[in-house]
Amino acid sequence: MPELPELEVARKTLKPCVAGKRIAGVLVERERSIRTPKEDARRFAAGLKDKKVESVERRGKALLFKMSGGTDVVFHYKLGALAVCRDNPVRQTDGVVWNFNDGSALEFTDMQLSEFHLAPEDELAALPVLKGGFDPLSSSLISWKLKELLPSRKQLKAALVDQKAIAGIGNNYSDEILWNARLNPFRKVSDLSEKEISELARQIQATLKESIKAGGESEFRDARGHHGRYQEKVHRRAGEPCPRDGHQIEMVKKGRKTFWCPQCQK
Repeated sequence: MPELPELEVARKTLKPCVAGKRIAGVLVERERSIRTPKEDARRFAAGLKDKKVESVERRGKALLFKMSGGTDVVFHYKLGALAVCRDNPVRQTDGVVWNFNDGSALEFTDMQLSEFHLAPEDELAALPVLKGGFDPLSSSLISWKLKELLPSRKQLKAALVDQKAIAGIGNNYSDEILWNARLNPFRKVSDLSEKEISELARQIQATLKESIKAGGESEFRDARGHHGRYQEKVHRRAGEPCPRDGHQIEMVKKGRKTFWCPQCQK
């Protein structure tokens, strides 16, 4: 499932190929992905025709396309999708296509439970996919702010993936962040010292920025179809040696899978 780094890479690579362009027509093959208006491909297509893409923003794990006329589009990858720029019009698709006046196109394909929402700007806040917590890339994410955000009674892993607290971190990057911070994922937030909470805040941003710079994780493809190059240290590496101390990485399943090194994560 794409997380914040992948969404930020998508935003950055989509912006130069869609911003400022006007939509000539919309193709919708996967109608069940149109959630607002609910599975209504005709209204979705009509609502976007002749609209100009003013900008592309990220809100947690969702993309927000700001459109002319005051009605915007929210796209949530959910389990995964490919949003790719095409240099020529697209006439057939298994997903959704925006064909632009200049002859280029944006195609959304390989969608797994992905959602589109077309809604007036003043109704966006009511959409469940945009009801996320604090953005972890904000410069305001310092130790006291993080301590205020994270649910004190939760274990660290569960707290980091709580979208109501912090938006955009999921199973993958929570494992990577906690490994980088040398913290046991099963410790409670309330047990952290001031030094540990400060290091956690630092590693949240450092880990996310490292992945963004690498283009996201390897299964993700950006708007030009390029795969990410981020190399996980512990996530999905159960049984392999820890890159830091050589101890075997373990996987524990408590609702969700958690990968960690019991030797260096205390």
